[in-house]
Amino acid sequence: MNKKKYFIIIISVLIYVFIVLGQDRVPIEDVAVISGIGYDIELKGEDNIEYSIPISTNVYKHSGMRVNLLFKEQGQNLGEVLQKRQEKMDKKFVQGNERVVLVSEDYARYGLKTLIDDRFRNAETNDMAYMAVCKGKSEDFLKYKVKGYGNSSEFLGGLIEASVNYNFFSDDHKLIDTYVRIGAEGRCLTLPYLEITKDGIEIIGMAIFNEDKMIEVADIKDSKFLNLLKNNNVKGILSLQKSPKEYIDFDAKSRKRKVKCYKKGDKYSFSIDLTLTGTIINNEMYTDMLADLDEKKEFEKNMAKSIEKQCYDFLRTMKSDYKVDCISLGREAAAKYGRQKGIDWNEVILGSDIKVNVKVKVDLQGRGDY
Repeated sequence: MNKKKYFIIIISVLIYVFIVLGQDRVPIEDVAVISGIGYDIELKGEDNIEYSIPISTNVYKHSGMRVNLLFKEQGQNLGEVLQKRQEKMDKKFVQGNERVVLVSEDYARYGLKTLIDDRFRNAETNDMAYMAVCKGKSEDFLKYKVKGYGNSSEFLGGLIEASVNYNFFSDDHKLIDTYVRIGAEGRCLTLPYLEITKDGIEIIGMAIFNEDKMIEVADIKDSKFLNLLKNNNVKGILSLQKSPKEYIDFDAKSRKRKVKCYKKGDKYSFSIDLTLTGTIINNEMYTDMLADLDEKKEFEKNMAKSIEKQCYDFLRTMKSDYKVDCISLGREAAAKYGRQKGIDWNEVILGSDIKVNVKVKVDLQGRGDY
């Protein structure tokens, strides 16, 4: 054996020993694997706050059976909660497999700073876990029984992940996305808003934040156009309808979103260009679209006008009700005219002229008419 091969073997053995001895290995039956974590808060008084952090865990038995257990503890701060919880547990908590981080509305309105500090400083947490705000206590969502799922965390993570297929939701609702949006100049954090309805857990809108504090909830209709005006490469269904028997549904993708910013004196103005392409999935209005090119163009024109109108309706709501730049136009202005100038971009955007231009292109018409 030559010296080179001998050296490689020695190095390989040392690396293996280092890896094995450097890991704190325990049987899976001795740990509780966290699948979901919640953040609740209760205001006891003006300066008296109690935190509650429920966690959904998977515990494995020696028989091979998996059991889902929910643990909850309260404390005056997050560190106290962690200590109290472990004092009552016979297993070590293992982080890094969290599917979802769920925040109650009360906690979100109080502010996410403590949550961000808790999650960001802990190197064992899963930064790719999905994040959402819920109506009521997060504990109720984590212990909710969903048929076909071992625990609700798996369902909640899948629910948020699948939301990108409709209503122009983006995939930027992970914990790491929250890190980079809170405090970033000209950017606004928005998160899916969940509610337990008679049909189960549903996404009913978007929670809108000003820095780290939630200020408002946009319903699902407003959320659709908030997402469309804010995001790139998102999908959703749009419709034109004259009557219950006359309608057309357009399965669209916003492939291009271009924002232009102009400044004249202290006045800013913006132009948002949207290009949507997609497929007709239901058609009870334009019956000759397959054969008649003019009718196809008429639909594209009418759909573009309808989208523009609904975008303008949302912008009016944003300025009058939400009163925050929830579509992050301030980011574009700051990039063009300079950052760190002490400008309140919410105030600037709410006083700006915003124009929306929409182009619609039908690529396919499904299997045609029946």
